[in-house]
Amino acid sequence: MTWPKVTLGEVLTKSQDWITLHPDQKYREVTVRLWGKGAVLRQEILGAEIASASRLRVRPDQFIISRIDARNGACALVPRELDGAVVSNDFPVFTPNPDRLDARYLGWLTKTKSFVALCTAASEGTTNRVRLKEDRFLSMEIDLPPLAEQCRLVARIDALAAKIDEAKRLRDEA
Repeated sequence: MTWPKVTLGEVLTKSQDWITLHPDQKYREVTVRLWGKGAVLRQEILGAEIASASRLRVRPDQFIISRIDARNGACALVPRELDGAVVSNDFPVFTPNPDRLDARYLGWLTKTKSFVALCTAASEGTTNRVRLKEDRFLSMEIDLPPLAEQCRLVARIDALAAKIDEAKRLRDEA
């Protein structure tokens, strides 16, 4: 099936939820694992120990991507348990437009080889300094099914993922 192509900038809005850090307050910092392994807690740290005066706050189901490791699949949706955590400038955060893009669909899409290839194409630099270029990333196109189809696909993928998890659990027990 062929679906319309849209640029990521048409369905993602850059978050600007910057907060001022207080020296005596603890903050949870987020990092993103490589190869679609998700956004996780990096550390809890006092504001006095953070080099900058402000950080970007994240919310559940926002899309986060590592500028440095996007080409290695370091992108994810923010899980509920990290609501209100903060990220550095190296992790742009975007909010999916719920009228056009189901966050769960985006979550599965980001785990595909084609999405990682898109991130690689949106990155540039020399060997150890390759970084995602945000404007290039947002101009990249994806195939976008209608919302109802996105939800149907997510339900099917979730069901298959649950079967895989159960098979792994049974294998581990055996």
